[in-house]
Amino acid sequence: MKKLFLLLFMLPTLVWAQDDAKYLAGAVPVEEGYVTFKQTIPAGSMSQNDIYDAVLTWATQKYQATQQFPNNKLVTQDKNTGEIGAIGEDFLVFSSSFLSLDRSRFYYQLRILCKAGACDIELSRLRYWYEEDRNGGQRYRAEELITDEYGLNKKKTKLARVIGKFREKTIDYKDELFKEIANALGASAITTKVIPATPLVPATQPAVQSPVTPPVVAATPAANTTASLPNAQNMEGFKQITPEQIPGNIIKMLTNDYMIITAGNDELFNPMAGGWGGLGNLYNRPVAYCFIDPSRYTYGLMQKNDTYTLTFYTPAYQNAVQYCGTHSGRDGNKVAGSGLTPITTPSGSKAFAEAWLVIECKKIASQLLTPSATTDPNVKAQFPDKRTELFVGEIIGVWTK
Repeated sequence: MKKLFLLLFMLPTLVWAQDDAKYLAGAVPVEEGYVTFKQTIPAGSMSQNDIYDAVLTWATQKYQATQQFPNNKLVTQDKNTGEIGAIGEDFLVFSSSFLSLDRSRFYYQLRILCKAGACDIELSRLRYWYEEDRNGGQRYRAEELITDEYGLNKKKTKLARVIGKFREKTIDYKDELFKEIANALGASAITTKVIPATPLVPATQPAVQSPVTPPVVAATPAANTTASLPNAQNMEGFKQITPEQIPGNIIKMLTNDYMIITAGNDELFNPMAGGWGGLGNLYNRPVAYCFIDPSRYTYGLMQKNDTYTLTFYTPAYQNAVQYCGTHSGRDGNKVAGSGLTPITTPSGSKAFAEAWLVIECKKIASQLLTPSATTDPNVKAQFPDKRTELFVGEIIGVWTK
């Protein structure tokens, strides 16, 4: 009955049926009755203590309780055994458009065991709270939603209609989470294939200890020094600087100068003119933020890619920037139409040689702002139907002329 109700409850949503083997039979392992993802990440010659310190810094930043995600917490820290445990809360976004937002709140437990040369990861106890704003929504466990029995069709050849999206987005989330840990260790991109890991917790200890107050860990911003920034060899004519050295007044730069937001990579990218945004500090990292209307072509590319650039221009390029703001990438080649010269940053983002300032960012947060989120009555009157998404990115590279 519960499964039938679930199907009826979500019929208005998108139908998901993909052939990608990444999501098919065996992609969601079950151990002792619980969906459990495991991964071993190699870390070269790093010692257990160095691995533990790097992962703890990442986990302390990531699992901070917020008003939106109050259940985020770091619950286990044991340097002697190398164990770190956390409870995570986030959103799985299935679709987002000007008219609707389809998502589910997502809860999980993460356990990491650090050892010399590697760390073992275990993700389990997955739960969902779907449509929480609609009469309290519905709550589900992963075991009744994303396993092979429920998440795939009868032949196990495609994702199940309607509820297959939970399986797809959970696997994607798991891959991104494991990749974040690998990046925290400075590791190369890891495979999404599940690798058997050694037991994470000694038999004499519980899987996740009782919640404790985590100590304050001083996190070093990833882009505070020139040494930590990408090599600028691909940026001919530019000088690499640190985020603290960004010149000018950001308010003037956004209101009087000309900014272009570019998302994508060599295969597909798109620039758009932008005027809303800023610079700041978030999660103890230097960040830049911008806003994109979900109806814009660049919006989809921002969602699909990890990095993007904000580029600034002198008045001599006013026409080029305006062209990027008045034409859509859906209708033609905006780069050719603008006359700008594409360049590629060392990390693979796209920018333009005519810019006087290039800021490269790696996404760390995003949030859709709807008209109901506006509290100032004057702003609400000026933008009564405005929907825009805030994208916050850690600054990973800055170049100027």
